[in-house]
Amino acid sequence: MEEVLGILDETSQVIAYSRRLEQQSRELETATRELRAANERLRELDRLKDDFISTVTHELRTPLTSIRAFSEILNDNPDLEQAQRSQFIAIIVKESERLTRMINQVLDLAKLEAGRVEWHATEIDLAEVIDDALATTSQLVQEQGVEVQLDLPRRVPPVIADRDRLMQVLLNLITNAIKFCDRGAGRIGIAVKVLPEVLQVDVRDNGRGIDVADQDTIFEKFRQAGDNLTEKPQGTGLGLPISRQIVEHFGGRLWVCSEPGEGATFSFTLPLGQSDVATADPGHEREDRT
Repeated sequence: MEEVLGILDETSQVIAYSRRLEQQSRELETATRELRAANERLRELDRLKDDFISTVTHELRTPLTSIRAFSEILNDNPDLEQAQRSQFIAIIVKESERLTRMINQVLDLAKLEAGRVEWHATEIDLAEVIDDALATTSQLVQEQGVEVQLDLPRRVPPVIADRDRLMQVLLNLITNAIKFCDRGAGRIGIAVKVLPEVLQVDVRDNGRGIDVADQDTIFEKFRQAGDNLTEKPQGTGLGLPISRQIVEHFGGRLWVCSEPGEGATFSFTLPLGQSDVATADPGHEREDRT
């Protein structure tokens, strides 16, 4: 009997060891799958970064080439007609501004990723920031022949944000809306809605719209090189990822609703100032301006 009990005890231990080995084997298989998936993700990120560097290099080279070419023409032809000289100077200025914007976007992304952005959160008059953004983009609106409609409440409660960063978000969304509209027939609308505890801003256009499959990827870094939203990608493709990080930093969110051929609406929310959270009235009168 003692020998039988000993055998049973040893058998129980072997079974327990076997179960532990099976459990460890399953855990090892799970860890292996996770490591394999992480490795594939790292390879994909590495490929996307290579594409991003290629795109940024190309986009930075384009304005530099124009600036250098027209500068050499002006330098080599001092007797050039004044009208043509003014035209070339205007091109140089425009390309310089485009180059500056792209460099600033790359620097902004680097600061955001490194956590080195200086934030200055205060109560902001959103209506005032929208007016300033429209004034800044007015020349582009005229050049593209775009109609702009503004839909604001009679009173826009203040929001908590960094004014300069909020301006950056609005400029990016407005210029994107203008860019994807048809020249001479474009219409964009900017609407502000007062919701419980937040303000929602909608920037819509009547452009070609965005495929459902692309609506998530356009907010990812390094995706501009691979999308087909335009015949040729313009810029670094960092505007939307940067804008989303800015909005989320202040407790809001940024998203897009679109159907191909029906235009797109980019929306974001920001928390109301503390004095307006309890008194926000979503149903008050609105003011339409065109």
